[in-house]
Amino acid sequence: MKKQNKIILTVALLLVLLAGIFIPKQLSKSSNDGVIDVVVEQVDHSIVCEKEVPFKEEQTCPEVIKENFDNVVIENGMIMSIETLTTPDDWSEFISIYVDDEMSEVGIEEIKLEDRMKISFVMTEYEY
Repeated sequence: MKKQNKIILTVALLLVLLAGIFIPKQLSKSSNDGVIDVVVEQVDHSIVCEKEVPFKEEQTCPEVIKENFDNVVIENGMIMSIETLTTPDDWSEFISIYVDDEMSEVGIEEIKLEDRMKISFVMTEYEY
């Protein structure tokens, strides 16, 4: 009886050790650090695209946007193109960035991603 108890105890300890080694690795591979809501809008505020996008803590805003949207062009910290929006050569329109419904005071490269934040890219007419 004692030999059988030792075997059961040994197997139980091995299972606990194996679970402690493999389960945390699986959890860290599948978990995201946050999710952002991204909206792309035309001048008339019609929605071109709207997505909920996961991100990892070490990712930058440009990386996340480039991975999840088409036709993304960023030059000198400004977004020049995303999806069907493109800043024309004459700059009569440009793409504004809004963070949580307020115009961003920084370029796309300086936006720090936070869980549940909303980022909007809005085509905006330049007023002369």
